[in-house]
Amino acid sequence: MKLVTIKASHNIADLLVLKSKLESEGIPCFLKNELTTQIMSHMATFDVELQVAEGDLDGVQEILKDFNNQ
Repeated sequence: MKLVTIKASHNIADLLVLKSKLESEGIPCFLKNELTTQIMSHMATFDVELQVAEGDLDGVQEILKDFNNQ
């Protein structure tokens, strides 16, 4: 399964709401660099990446449109 980053942020809280929304729609999500960012929070060069499976991109794009319009 190939994972694709759909959004990145240094602030994990920015991603958790979107992750929750995607998971409630049945789309599994993963947070890449979650622990690294927590350990090295003083270094703004590390971003947490919200990733989904490449096969879920069509559904994710529709949800992102709705999510961004709200």
